[in-house]
Amino acid sequence: MVRILQNYENTPQRILWHTLFWVSYAAMYVLIYGSFSDSYLQELQWMITSLPTKMMIVYFTLYFIIPRYFLEKKYITATLISIISLILISVLQRVVDFEIYYPLFNPRGLGDDFFYIPKILKIALGIYPVVALASFIKITKHFYNEEKKSKEYHQQKLQAELNFLKGQVHPHFLFNTLNNLYALTLKKSDSSPEVVLKLSDLLSFMLYECNSPTVPLSKELKLIEDYIALEKIRYDDRLTTVYNVEGDISAGQIPPMLLLPFVENAFKHGTSDSLDKVWVEINVKLRNNELLLSVMNSNGVEKATTPEFEYQQGIGLKNVKRRLELLYNNHFDLAISDTDEMYSVQLSLQIDKLDRPNPDRA
Repeated sequence: MVRILQNYENTPQRILWHTLFWVSYAAMYVLIYGSFSDSYLQELQWMITSLPTKMMIVYFTLYFIIPRYFLEKKYITATLISIISLILISVLQRVVDFEIYYPLFNPRGLGDDFFYIPKILKIALGIYPVVALASFIKITKHFYNEEKKSKEYHQQKLQAELNFLKGQVHPHFLFNTLNNLYALTLKKSDSSPEVVLKLSDLLSFMLYECNSPTVPLSKELKLIEDYIALEKIRYDDRLTTVYNVEGDISAGQIPPMLLLPFVENAFKHGTSDSLDKVWVEINVKLRNNELLLSVMNSNGVEKATTPEFEYQQGIGLKNVKRRLELLYNNHFDLAISDTDEMYSVQLSLQIDKLDRPNPDRA
């Protein structure tokens, strides 16, 4: 139903383009063939009487042969039907010539036999170019539209995947932060109200900022600062953190919640199970639109190998890796090192090479 309505809405425009095509074709035909013997009026008369049959074979080809046979890859059938229809329309044009064109404009032509084969072949050769031209336009338009649909579908699919991945970040992050708050309340820590306040700021960012395709880099880094502050409250003096930012971060843009999972992973999986003093070092540098992120943390905990642990260990990083692939294609470099003493992430990202799908199409 929607397709019918769309075709109905496009009908006036389609009629205009088809009218323009036939007027242009007729004008070019009269000008070219009329210039050979300075017989523009005769060529115009011929065009007037032959145009209806040419239109018949053209539209028969465009709306029957091409969609039903050629586009279905039935090339032999399409060729045979095209040849037969061209011969039949040439015979029909011969009838028009004998009944209309010759009596009205060229009585001398009546001296030929009706089934004069060379004349019929000449008519067929005269009709063939306009059929070929219209078919070329039709087929080219079809494959252009198919390519356009394919690209739109691909963009919609990527956007849907991005939305899904971004949606996963929020509950995963919130789950970890609420766990931290729960641990503090069990200890009846005086820091619990501060945690609630900072958590409120983080949730405000996720609710109101994450709906945009990009956010200022400064806001993303402020989110990281707030998260580090939350972790400092939880670990007290047991945690040593280093956080450095270099370069002008005021003008850069970045997809929201893209960097935080690396920082969150450092605290969640690198230090949370350790009873000893732990450390996390985070360095951010922006130079010539290249963002360099370095996240390192102590890693003295023996790793489990159960599927549940692997799931918890990898959901954040797998998520952000996929988002990087979708958003930046080959314009990023991610290196992860995991040893007994240290876990490190090194990310190099060209922030001006963002290649996100158009969200308006999703």
